[in-house]
Amino acid sequence: MTVSPVEITTAGVANLLRRPALFGLLPAIVAVVTLLVVPLAATFWLSLSPNVLIKFTGPGLGNYGYLFGKPYYVGVLLRTLNLSFMATLGALLIGYPAAWALKVLSSRFGGTVVIGLTFPILAGPLVVVLGWMILLSDGGPLFGPLVRWGIIGRPHLLGTQTAIVIGLVQFTLPFVILTIYSVLKQIPDDLIEAARSLGAGGAQIFVRVIWPLSLPGVVSATLIAFSLAASAYVSPHYLGGETQQTLTTLVGEFILATYNSQMAAAVAIVLLAVMAIVILIFTTLTARLVR
Repeated sequence: MTVSPVEITTAGVANLLRRPALFGLLPAIVAVVTLLVVPLAATFWLSLSPNVLIKFTGPGLGNYGYLFGKPYYVGVLLRTLNLSFMATLGALLIGYPAAWALKVLSSRFGGTVVIGLTFPILAGPLVVVLGWMILLSDGGPLFGPLVRWGIIGRPHLLGTQTAIVIGLVQFTLPFVILTIYSVLKQIPDDLIEAARSLGAGGAQIFVRVIWPLSLPGVVSATLIAFSLAASAYVSPHYLGGETQQTLTTLVGEFILATYNSQMAAAVAIVLLAVMAIVILIFTTLTARLVR
C-alpha cells in the first residue's frame, strides 16, 4: 500500500492541529528559521568563498586561515574581548548598587527612575555616542574649562580604548540595572528583616541572603552586557576610530571600504563563534552557583 505525499502532509498538519502548543510555536519557529538560521547559513557559506584578497579553491577555510594567520587581526579579536570584558565589569560594578538603590526607593519614585533608564535605549546608541564625543573632547564642556585653567593637560580620550569602554558601559548599563532590579525586587523584605533580627549585620545579610538570591539576575545581566558590548558598532567606530578597531568595525571596513563581503562574512562568523564560546564557558562555570 502506497501513501501519497499529499496524504502525508495532510496527516502531519492534522497531527499538528491536535497539539495546540506545537501549533502556537509554529509562527515563532518559522520566524527564527527565516530571520536567523537562513541568514547565518548564508553568511557562513559566503565566508567559505574565495575573494579578491585570498585566492583558493572554494569552498574552503582560506579566509579563516588568513585572519588567524595575521597578528593584526588576532589583535583585533583580543581587543574586542578585552573591551567587552571591561565594559561588562564596569556595567556590573555600577549597575548592581544602582539596582539595589532602585529597590530601596519608593514605588512611585522608583517607577519614574525606571522610565528614565529607558531613555538612552529609546534614543539609540548613536545619540548617546555623539554626546560622549562632545563630552570627551579636549575642548568639550567636561575637560575644556579644566584645560583652559591649567588644572589638567589635554586628556586626548577620543580614539582610545578608555573612550570605547565609557561608551559601552553607558550603552549596556540600563540593561544591567533593569535585569538585576527585576530579581532584587522579588527578594522579600521580610527575609532581610528576619536575618537582621537574628543578629546578622549588613555584610552578612548581603553575602548570605541578598547575593545568592540575586545571582541569577547577575548572570543574566553579565550575558546581556557582554553580548551587547561585543556586538556593538557605534561606540568603537566613533569613539575608537581606525586605531582601535574591533571585529564589528572590521566587518564594516571590509564591506564599505574594500567591498570584500567574503572576508566580512568570515569576521562575522568568528565574532559569533567567539561570543558563543565565551557564553558557553561562562554559563557552564556559573551553572552550579545559580541552582
